[in-house]
Amino acid sequence: MVYKPWLGVRQCNVASRANLLTGMARARLAVTAPDGSWPARLTSEHPAARIRVRTATIGDPATLLADVIAPSLPAVLAVIAEAAGVRSLDILDRHGERAVCQISVANAGPLETAAAAGTPPAFPFVVADGIIEWELTAPHESLTTLAEELTERGLEFSVEAIRPGDDEETLLTARQRQIVRAALDGGYYEIPRDCSLADVAAATDLSKSTCSETLRRAERQLLRRYFDGGRL
Repeated sequence: MVYKPWLGVRQCNVASRANLLTGMARARLAVTAPDGSWPARLTSEHPAARIRVRTATIGDPATLLADVIAPSLPAVLAVIAEAAGVRSLDILDRHGERAVCQISVANAGPLETAAAAGTPPAFPFVVADGIIEWELTAPHESLTTLAEELTERGLEFSVEAIRPGDDEETLLTARQRQIVRAALDGGYYEIPRDCSLADVAAATDLSKSTCSETLRRAERQLLRRYFDGGRL
């Protein structure tokens, strides 16, 4: 099903809708990988595979820096390398069920659409089970443009959550945001983890105990927002 712009929103109260019309908004989208694309083929043939896109450069070709995670990693890498639209696959690092890859593709599909609409998603984002999971922060008008562009190009998507984008400052302190961002970017929440608590502490110039306490307080705030307000 192709959703019309910002209908099908699961988590947005009346006050949030009013704010979204005039300011910044934060949205979580689930975009279906286009039929015939290499992500769609990969996750169809290997449902347990996940791709975590760290960064991307849009162009001809487009270049993705991504973690490819799968129990049958050699077979998954072979599918990517041989897929239509993939020009090259360079394995930069490999350990266990995870490989860090640089993937050159003829086009970046939905990612190009987001860039053209001026609403690039936050990195990293995950592709799993044929779904591209995006989080975006942009003016409401830009998000509407993105929805229209996705619909015009026949790309299926759903809006998983949407809320005003101007309340983040009151949710976490600057230090909490710094630590959560370092943990997220470093792969602390990945399975398996790419970094330890000690790594996060070192990246933020904190002792391990202080880092742990601050991170847990931030996680508590985020979980309270999710369960009490349903707005994450």
